[in-house]
Amino acid sequence: MINDLINEKNIEIYLQPIISIKDKKIFGYEALTRANDRYGESISPHYLFEQAKKENLSCELDDYVRELALAKFQSYYRDDKSVLLFLNFESNIIENEMSNDFVPMAYKYNISPSNIVIEVKEEKIKNTHALKSFVNHYKKNGFIIALDDFGAGYSSFDRLEYIQPDIVKIDRSLIYNIHNNFINSEILTAISNMCNKIGAMTLAEGVENGDEVLTCMRKHIDVFQGYWFARPTKDIDISMAEDICKSVEYIGDKYKNGVKEHIKKKQQLLENTKLLTKEVLSVLNEKKDYDLSKVHKVFAKNDKLEAVYIIDLYSGVQVGETVIHAEEKYLYTPSKDGHDHSLREYYYIAKESSRGDFLSAKYISKASGNMCRTYSSKVLSNGNNYIVCFDILN
Repeated sequence: MINDLINEKNIEIYLQPIISIKDKKIFGYEALTRANDRYGESISPHYLFEQAKKENLSCELDDYVRELALAKFQSYYRDDKSVLLFLNFESNIIENEMSNDFVPMAYKYNISPSNIVIEVKEEKIKNTHALKSFVNHYKKNGFIIALDDFGAGYSSFDRLEYIQPDIVKIDRSLIYNIHNNFINSEILTAISNMCNKIGAMTLAEGVENGDEVLTCMRKHIDVFQGYWFARPTKDIDISMAEDICKSVEYIGDKYKNGVKEHIKKKQQLLENTKLLTKEVLSVLNEKKDYDLSKVHKVFAKNDKLEAVYIIDLYSGVQVGETVIHAEEKYLYTPSKDGHDHSLREYYYIAKESSRGDFLSAKYISKASGNMCRTYSSKVLSNGNNYIVCFDILN
């Protein structure tokens, strides 16, 4: 079957654009194999490569489709020497060390290795020695290495250390509906942060709507691939390139407007909380002993306010009990009089900053288990220096 498909030229390469939004350009193309039988019926790529395994023709098929990809990419490369070609290498070929050397083929088409991204699906490869040897060979020859489908199944995070990929392609299973999936959103944040620290570019695979793209952008994902920008096609014509540019402009504007709105909301939150500070202090200053019981009336005016507590400015130790409006939950307890907050950001940043206040990122409150932010402000009351803290629900 495989030889017949090759001989009858029923295998061809489609290209799917990969987009850099921040650079407003097509960053690269992934080469995808498409095949039809002699009756014109399509053959799935999975079936095609599984059949090649059965016929012991994996190397022959791999070499054939990679050469087709290089030939198709050549014209795009001539027009733009910065554009990249993404090529998959079948995992069983790497694992069994069957791969023919790809370096001469790249030079045959006058394409620099630094413009070719070799994708490996590391989670399917048990032979780590073969994987490392393969990666090292192509790195030494100037090729770019990408981990494909990262985050799918049981991807091994420790392999990042010794493969040291240039690009990490984050699997569609994590990207799907990411704007409505808190757990996957946090996993994506962790992957993005980790990749940024080890110097690997992140690529979101399979983006299918603008909300997925925006969420990924907020998590500092670098480049994107998916139907929302463009489907795989035989050739990238002018109209498709123009449509991609329009999509990039549209999502770029949405992102910038979102950032502006976020800044505006954060500023409004700060202003509202500063007003709360003044109101609470006016109540507290009615007594000399900092009795917080009278603060309860402030909660009735603000349903986002969950807790108030006072910290001594110099020691970081809490003065008095926490006043809290929240249901008790197992594992979560409000801090008590005498509790040491000195290692908390909301204490030491407010204490040391020139502004004298601090608004934390969102976190799970240890007092209630709810998602909140803490606003802390340095204050002088009745001749004593304190930091007053507000836990504000999000």
